[in-house]
Amino acid sequence: MPPETQTQELELDITHYLNLVSRRRWILISCWASVFLIVALATFNMRPIYTAQSLLIIEKERGGGGGRMVSDNESLVERNNEDYYQTQYQLLKSQTLLRKVSTKLNLPRLDDFYGRNAVAKLTGAVTIAPIPRSRLVYIKVETHDPSLSASISNTLAKAYIEQNLSNQLFISQDVLRALQSKQSDTQSRALFDSLPAVVNNPLMQQLKQEAARLQAQMSEFSERYTPRHPQVTSLKARLDTLKSQMTTETDRIVQSLKIDLSGQLMGNNIRLIDPALPPERPSKPKKRLNLLIGLLGGFVAGFLAASLADVIDQTVRTQEDAENKLGLPFLGFVPMTVLDKKDPVYQPMFSKEQSLTSESVRNLRTMIDFAEISQKHKSFLVTSSMQGEGKSYVCANLAVALSQMGDKVLLIDGDMRRSNLHKLFRLSNEKGLSDFLAKSQGVSELEGLMQQTSSDRLSVLVCGSRPPNPAELLNTPRLAALIAWAQEHYDRVVVDCPPMFPISDTLLWAKHIPACMFIVKYGKTRVPLIKAATKRLLNADVKILGAAVNMARFGGLSYSYYGHYYHNYNYYHYYHDETGESEKREPQLKT
Repeated sequence: MPPETQTQELELDITHYLNLVSRRRWILISCWASVFLIVALATFNMRPIYTAQSLLIIEKERGGGGGRMVSDNESLVERNNEDYYQTQYQLLKSQTLLRKVSTKLNLPRLDDFYGRNAVAKLTGAVTIAPIPRSRLVYIKVETHDPSLSASISNTLAKAYIEQNLSNQLFISQDVLRALQSKQSDTQSRALFDSLPAVVNNPLMQQLKQEAARLQAQMSEFSERYTPRHPQVTSLKARLDTLKSQMTTETDRIVQSLKIDLSGQLMGNNIRLIDPALPPERPSKPKKRLNLLIGLLGGFVAGFLAASLADVIDQTVRTQEDAENKLGLPFLGFVPMTVLDKKDPVYQPMFSKEQSLTSESVRNLRTMIDFAEISQKHKSFLVTSSMQGEGKSYVCANLAVALSQMGDKVLLIDGDMRRSNLHKLFRLSNEKGLSDFLAKSQGVSELEGLMQQTSSDRLSVLVCGSRPPNPAELLNTPRLAALIAWAQEHYDRVVVDCPPMFPISDTLLWAKHIPACMFIVKYGKTRVPLIKAATKRLLNADVKILGAAVNMARFGGLSYSYYGHYYHNYNYYHYYHDETGESEKREPQLKT
């Protein structure tokens, strides 16, 4: 892939997410603020926890490099074990040791350890933290009282040191009793020879190697010579002398070991380096860290919520929504613009100053021209899924824009149930379409029903008196005659039809004008309803020219050029109640 394409795709991805944040900013901000507020409240209402720590050094045990000692019951005592330190760390948190500490400090009476589970609570409060690549280890204790934390840490360290010394004395005394026990010479000699101090003694190792060599020679000579042969006699004498030396050296080592053990010269290999002091500041909660996590976590949660809302959003807000969700060509946006009540809704089309509304409607006119390029008669219907999507407003402005191109335009109010065009153009509604369809004698009467607007090339055929049976009137042959006459006398015919739901009047118009522009309300009308409406049109062989998104709220990078020129404009929307008599406004929005 060329670098230019990769850069363009990256920019599009960034723009997509920035637009997502812009569209869903209130969801993001709400989640962000909620998470941050919850974290802040929890942090400042949390009871402070104080951590005290004492420092121990655990040296390797003295007594020979990893051999064995045999006790009186022939069990083995291991001195240098690769698991030695891990064993000590586990002993530091043993239930027996913690129970001693709990009893000594009477912890069950304190709030932090109150009740029968004092030892279990103490287990959770104690942390053993070895310092990597050293023989040092911290005993950390967390409670709500700084003095109590220090007291427990120091008490636990001292109890562990005492327990270790007791264990060492017990082992020393056990070995000493084995050495001093009254056994046969053979058993005693076997015990002495297996002691690590004897086995690992360099002189003893040298004597054993020499004895093994002489024993090998003795075996060889015994096969060749008689027992009285001089060489055999000489070897035997040397071997006896060597064994005597080994016995003497072994007795010397055992005697020295007895002296060490009986005198308790081994000492304690664990010492307290730094006793715990009551901490001045709490270790938990870490307010700055928690607030930072709340700030970042809130943004992530808000962004995920905004993304989820965008995924499950079943409305149309962008060009991609219209094309991907609806599968319809996109014609353009029509923004919401607040106008003075005394001005007509199409006032921006006659304004000398450019506006966001006028430019959007002219863009819509251009897209309609391209969509109609293959049609013989440039006539189309305008409809929507349901009432209140602003199709009459779009029709009025689009008809004015078409007339400004020099075309002779006829705008027909085809919604005989809730007529609206006469209000938008401030025209009389005494006679109109319903009167022609109900009782006309011929198309010659149509000329008298046309009303001129402020645009010289735009005429409007209003609804007229509201009939009790609109569907029956639209099924009469007079409708076909009306359309034929209008297409003959006008360059363009635009029909403001009723919405597709809950009635089907638009399909009656579509028999004569099989082209339609579909209006979608920005961020309101749900996609399933729009698809159901367009499906009805397609099943009736109606060509949908495309979808126009009305009442759009421009924002984000995708529409930044609008804001550059028209940032002072507001947006508007008119809609009517069920009787069609009252006029309301939605809240004003600003770009």
